[in-house]
Amino acid sequence: MSKTNLGKTCLLFFVLMISFAQAKATDIIPKPQQYAPNGEVFLLNQKTTIQYDTGLEALADYLGETLSPATGWDFELSSSNRSKKNSIHLAIDPKGDIEEGYRLLVTSKRIEIIGNSEAGVFNGIQTLRQMLPVKIFNSKRQKDVDWTIEGAYVEDYPAYPWRGMMLDVSRYFYEVSYVKQLVDMMAIYKMNVLHLHLIDDAGWRIEIKKYPKLTSVGGFRGEGDKRTGGYYTQEEIKEIVAYAALRNIEVIPEIEIPAHTLPAIAAYPHLSCTEAPQVVQTQHSISRELYCVGKETTFDFLEDVFKEVIALFPSKYIHIGGDEARYDRWEKCPHCQQRKADLGLEKEADLQVYFTNRIQKILKKSGKTIVGWDEIIERGLDDKAVGMVWHNKEKAILGAQAGHDMVMALSSHAYFDVAESNIPGEVKAATWLPPISLEKVYGMDPMVEGLKEEFQSQVLGVHATLWSDQFIHGTILQEIKPINENRSEKYFDYLTFPRMAALAEVAWTERSRKDWSDFEERMRQHYNRYDEAGYGYRVPQPKLLEKNEIDGGVVVTLENVVEGAHIRYTVDGSQPNTYSEIYKEPVTVDKLSDLKAITVVNRHQYSLPLFYLDKNHQYKEFGTQLGEWKPALIKGVEFGELEIDATGKINRNGTYEVTFIYTSGTHKLEIEGISIYKNRQLIAEDKHLGSTGIYSIENTYRFKIDEYETGAEFKIKAMVRGDIGNNSNGVILIKNKD
Repeated sequence: MSKTNLGKTCLLFFVLMISFAQAKATDIIPKPQQYAPNGEVFLLNQKTTIQYDTGLEALADYLGETLSPATGWDFELSSSNRSKKNSIHLAIDPKGDIEEGYRLLVTSKRIEIIGNSEAGVFNGIQTLRQMLPVKIFNSKRQKDVDWTIEGAYVEDYPAYPWRGMMLDVSRYFYEVSYVKQLVDMMAIYKMNVLHLHLIDDAGWRIEIKKYPKLTSVGGFRGEGDKRTGGYYTQEEIKEIVAYAALRNIEVIPEIEIPAHTLPAIAAYPHLSCTEAPQVVQTQHSISRELYCVGKETTFDFLEDVFKEVIALFPSKYIHIGGDEARYDRWEKCPHCQQRKADLGLEKEADLQVYFTNRIQKILKKSGKTIVGWDEIIERGLDDKAVGMVWHNKEKAILGAQAGHDMVMALSSHAYFDVAESNIPGEVKAATWLPPISLEKVYGMDPMVEGLKEEFQSQVLGVHATLWSDQFIHGTILQEIKPINENRSEKYFDYLTFPRMAALAEVAWTERSRKDWSDFEERMRQHYNRYDEAGYGYRVPQPKLLEKNEIDGGVVVTLENVVEGAHIRYTVDGSQPNTYSEIYKEPVTVDKLSDLKAITVVNRHQYSLPLFYLDKNHQYKEFGTQLGEWKPALIKGVEFGELEIDATGKINRNGTYEVTFIYTSGTHKLEIEGISIYKNRQLIAEDKHLGSTGIYSIENTYRFKIDEYETGAEFKIKAMVRGDIGNNSNGVILIKNKD
């Protein structure tokens, strides 16, 4: 919506814009671009009418359906009558040039939502819902509530056109009702892309009528009473797509090629190179089975599959995966080798490019653009595609320069299958990445340093993923079907909320208007919306405001960060519970590590503990701290010298161990070896390649001191580097084994 056209509807809009600089957007998430209170109040009551312009009847009906359950009123809907008081009016002003933008005016007499399209009107409705009391999100009638809305003028539009969330339904099959529940919460946050990961090695989840075994065989895993799975019928897919479309959400299917296709091969073995019988895996792993790129029957099959998929999904995009292909089978397959020779290709990786280009051509005939993980753009494509950048942000530069659009799905910030913390008691989650806190998600920056201005518009937005492979590791998350338990869905809620709120603001709100402290404050009441709507979420810990050392003790001041909750605590080092003492004022303890505190929403819903260990307490088995490293001390991807003063830590003869422990960052540290100097003379070495990150390999180094001298200077020089960059932090510990 252009800055010229916005605000021209009436003179009042201009008056209200004067106060924008001082305005606070209450607790709306994502934060509007402009919000100005006007001192008036609108009271929603049973006589309020919902009026709509031509073409907006469905959205008017949707608005009424969202307001009716909690209020208990059936709202009258009528076509346009702008002069009527006590009304909510939905209108379109197509003059704006920013997609999905809207203007919202709330006065004591009426409410106007004016979008530049149906999508803009829908987004305005979501802001209006958040301006109502939180109980509006409850599905049951709420008595004795004044349904008041603070008068304001809101002018709003998204920073990015792509605001996405991936649901991995292959590893764990979510029922249609839960998919709709996720769609509803995405809609509240104005997110507009739902990516369904329908195919992976653990299950095929979409009915293809021409190939019924894809679901009868590929849609299930295990035997007997251990057999689990499911799939969406084509009618259910249509239902999901229509439900999402009304809520301004585009559903993009992912049909993986050429890897992560084991269920299809289990159903139809001729699709593989070996044609050997296969079974759908019951534990997560990456299968080596690929579609055979050398057989024409593979492409006949995929063309048939995509024909049915295209008929179900009106989205302009089809996701084709393209990641983690291992070429063992192709290397030994005579059909694939013949194809490679006929095409004059040098290596099997080139066969994947051929595969991708061929599928791209099939989909282009139907007007579809392919989306894939960033691997698909590395070696070149015939036509424009969308690359999802997940592990190396700089790939966006190469992709954009090659003419592709890019979506930032960074594993460092937006992989929600990773836990939020490493606090003891945190939920079971992926461990190949460090924890991704709510603040870290909020700090994600979709812009790429070094990307020229002319390519910036090709960064479409951001995308979060929550892989469900943790759901099939062991039995921790297995539901008990006879009692209709939905443990994995609650687990998904816990990992997703509130991090999806933070990502929504990254995608919607202009970077200059983002502020972590402000977001944290707006979240305070936002947690109550989850409670009212019946969503699970991760309760945040109490916030440490101050710690002051006084008379040998520490005075600790805490803050509750959830509206309506309270803090309970202990000061003897024991784990607090919902019966522990209630925090009312600053607490004095002998040392900070004596205090533990939790946020309590109710007896059954509370946070992990806020607590402080003595520095590096968890590493005491490796000895005492010798030193630390941080990004500034690492040269980068080339080995460089890191010098550590060991004087006083090497304090007698004996065998010593030096261990490097990663604590945070996005890169791991690689160690080539260490050298020990006494009074600047080399006296010992241990040269072997080790590393420390989320996983550590050979990260301990040993040496022996035979001629210790009191007062001697000891230094240790380590040759270190980051694996792909210098963003790594950690501690170095030393231990005398004798």
